[in-house]
Amino acid sequence: MSTLTESTYKRIADIAKRRWGLALGDRKIQLVANRLASHLRKQGGGEIEDYVQRLERNPSEEDMLVLFDILSTNVTSFFRDPAHFAFLERELYAPLARGTLAVPGRRLRLWSAACSTGAEPYSLAMQALELLPPALGFDLRIVATDLSNKALDGCRAATYNEMQLTGLSPERRARFFVKIDPPKDPVKGSPTGPLWRVKDEVRKLVEVRRQNLVEDYNGLGPFDVVFLRNVMIYFDRDTRHEVVKRMYGVVRTGGILAVGSAETLSGLDVPFRPAAASIYLR
Repeated sequence: MSTLTESTYKRIADIAKRRWGLALGDRKIQLVANRLASHLRKQGGGEIEDYVQRLERNPSEEDMLVLFDILSTNVTSFFRDPAHFAFLERELYAPLARGTLAVPGRRLRLWSAACSTGAEPYSLAMQALELLPPALGFDLRIVATDLSNKALDGCRAATYNEMQLTGLSPERRARFFVKIDPPKDPVKGSPTGPLWRVKDEVRKLVEVRRQNLVEDYNGLGPFDVVFLRNVMIYFDRDTRHEVVKRMYGVVRTGGILAVGSAETLSGLDVPFRPAAASIYLR
């Protein structure tokens, strides 16, 4: 199998920039080379150059989504960046429960804009159930979007192993998850380890769908809360500005935008107002 040359890598980077706004730096060439080689081995072999030529000629949408899976990294955990959830509890859920804050029609909409395999949207749903019990009568819905096939499949399955639940309190695990029989290991025939599935009361609050963040957000919004976390690190400045501008259009007045703890809207000409570290208000 051929190696990934610098010129071929740049052609892949051009595809990623045009299609998804991804900015692949030079440091990722070895990572991409390893993932391409692994993918081609699973497909029975082939040359990287031939594969890239097929992508450049007339690829199907599924071909492009496979490439996106190769290039993307799905890292997530339940209740990641606890300060964001603490902000929602203090500034949104507590006032709603007290009646000192109102949302039109008691309709509450949240968006996990890069949901990965589901830990983020299900964390949002669990927190909402804890702090806004059904008796309060809120119409709650969480939209979970991603581009990666692996991420969307994982989010829809809502099934996680012990390691993926690390950091989740025993109380939340007991309330919101059900233990299921694990599948057999295809080689050894023995169980692969305990698995936990998100309960239906949580899953029914989450709508999973595909969304490219650099394309129109048709049918999305308005939202009271958007989590756009650990995504902008993959974009250049112009793409960050474009995405945040689109976000501004789907966040309701007074709504909340949370970005990754290492991200900022500083320098972007969009009128979100800083409210706390990596949290902004429209």
